[in-house]
Amino acid sequence: MAIYTNLPVYKASYSLLLEINRMMPNLPRDCRYSLGQELRHRIMEIIVLIYRANRTKEKVSLISKMRETLLEVQVYIRLFSDLKYISERKYVALIEETVSMSKQMSAWEKSEQNKVTNEK
Repeated sequence: MAIYTNLPVYKASYSLLLEINRMMPNLPRDCRYSLGQELRHRIMEIIVLIYRANRTKEKVSLISKMRETLLEVQVYIRLFSDLKYISERKYVALIEETVSMSKQMSAWEKSEQNKVTNEK
């Protein structure tokens, strides 16, 4: 079992959390305390799920939940872009980060599914 803070998906998630926190002061007040807070909460949820998945043998369901939560994060980021709260450039950078995370989660999930299949 690897230390969860060394996992690339953890590093990407934490980097995304930092970027979201950096952009928060530039959001309108009403958005900052509603949508912005919810977005931060979702990213924190992903980080906690990474920790949980890393320490258990039943990883597939947790990784699946991570991927669902990441989809919610992508929707929030898209909403911020559509409402012109963030620039097109910032939107592209954030979405690229989430796509990278999604690929890592998908590969992790596939690897774990293969392990379960091989054990049977």
